[in-house]
Amino acid sequence: MIMKKVLAIILLLLRPFLFFASTSHPRPTGSPPVITFSYAQKKIRPGDIWRIYIAANDPDGDMLKIFCVTEQPGIGRYRPDVIWLKKEMGRKFSGYLRLSTNSFRDLWGVTLTLTLTIEDRQGNESQPVLFPLEFNGEQLKPFPPDMEKELERPISTIPIELI
Repeated sequence: MIMKKVLAIILLLLRPFLFFASTSHPRPTGSPPVITFSYAQKKIRPGDIWRIYIAANDPDGDMLKIFCVTEQPGIGRYRPDVIWLKKEMGRKFSGYLRLSTNSFRDLWGVTLTLTLTIEDRQGNESQPVLFPLEFNGEQLKPFPPDMEKELERPISTIPIELI
């Protein structure tokens, strides 16, 4: 009998916590950002600055940040980087991200994959875009001349140090 009373008191005390734990988080509202253009050279020389060209828009005009996740075979996933967008970039932006490929070790033959997603203020995320990269002897190629000049604006640097 005492055991039933103790159990009933415990359940009464835990009831508010059980209710909140069972409710789901609200779903984001509005439209997600859309990446309308993306390009990055797939092979470069170690030590070059890798440029990742990207253009995106959001009908709601509330793009907030770019998530950058870099994965390298044998090393794993690097700490995700977040690039905060300026308020005027909330509706539409274009330009490039930079990744310095200087390292304390030889990167010759190393491969990695960079994944970008854009999140808006309501929590909506764009579809991810993947960029494979291999370090070899290829020189950086000039950006195609028929592409928009707007893509020649730097957005930010991806602040990771390759191992």
